[in-house]
Amino acid sequence: MKFIRNLLLITIVFTLTTCDNFFEYSVYVASVKSSQKNNTAKNLALLEDIKIDSQDFKFAFITDVHYSYDNLGKVVDDINKRDDVLFVVFGGDIADQALLKEYEIFYDIMTKLKKPYFTVIGNHDYNLNGSFIYKQMFGDYNYSFVFNNNKFVLFDDIIWESEKDPDFDWLATTLSDHANYNQVFAFAHIPTVVSDDLTPEMKQTYRSLMANNNVSLSVHGHTHSYFYEEGEVDYLIVPALKDPTYSIIHIQDKNFNSELIEL
Repeated sequence: MKFIRNLLLITIVFTLTTCDNFFEYSVYVASVKSSQKNNTAKNLALLEDIKIDSQDFKFAFITDVHYSYDNLGKVVDDINKRDDVLFVVFGGDIADQALLKEYEIFYDIMTKLKKPYFTVIGNHDYNLNGSFIYKQMFGDYNYSFVFNNNKFVLFDDIIWESEKDPDFDWLATTLSDHANYNQVFAFAHIPTVVSDDLTPEMKQTYRSLMANNNVSLSVHGHTHSYFYEEGEVDYLIVPALKDPTYSIIHIQDKNFNSELIEL
């Protein structure tokens, strides 16, 4: 089945391109330019340069670009106008078919963002050679960082396209020091609410880890629609960029609130 899907995609790509530029869009091209590699590490270095004296700050969450590059550009322009938004998290599906060209278009648009940004991998980003491209362009699939005594945990929960189970041991270990921080925020492409793309056991494991480690908010994309669930842990799903939409999360010491921005 996977072979047939790959063959169909090659046929589609060939049909949509001329012989002169076919290999530029080929599914076999997966070598990322050196200037476009290791963006997570580069953005972490940029984040270290941001110093604030208050426990009051904001970050933005964008997700699911697929082919909506114009809307991604509009959202980037709007965020650039907001001095109070300090950084951005992108919630996955950077690409649709995971061609190198799609990643490069995303990269070029995000170079216009005047804030550090961080990504989680989406299910579409795993198509074909996409996971290899993602690894080169961004870095680890699972990682965390600390900003202003708040911890941010970015987690790969893709199972079908990745053909592997989520690394819940890594997640548990990473969350285990939660008491050291004002708040903990988690990000993964597939939500454990609304979506059925995780097994019931995986959903329960994820939600238990969130609740047992005092995570304030878990943020997701994937479903292309808005959803918010309040509880011991709050869950937020942000719509896809089919329309120029994103969310701003406002952190205030031990509290937070979120706002959906529709341009």
